[in-house]
Amino acid sequence: MISVPLNSFVHRVADKAQVIQLMTEQGCQMKRIRRSRNWLLSGEEASLRQLKSQLTTEDTRWIVTAIDKTLPTPVVDLAALIADSPNITINQLVAHSGCTVSEARLAIDKFEDL
Repeated sequence: MISVPLNSFVHRVADKAQVIQLMTEQGCQMKRIRRSRNWLLSGEEASLRQLKSQLTTEDTRWIVTAIDKTLPTPVVDLAALIADSPNITINQLVAHSGCTVSEARLAIDKFEDL
């Protein structure tokens, strides 16, 4: 279960009931944190990813960003990416894997036995 804090939720969305209904349809739970204006979205990784694709309006983009920050990043094998396409550039490797530039350089150097 992954929890996503949504600060000032009520003030940032146009139709609170519609967004909460969409969240519950995807299998997520929405709870208010005590008596504050902050809310907590909870759900499994798959349901949060599905919810991300459903939130397409301008006033819900911040929710997608909050979900992205809390979802675990997939582990990518840099050596396998380089082996699949040996002519890959550092920038392409960073874009595909989400690694840093220094990690990409080290992986390419290791692949080329430098």
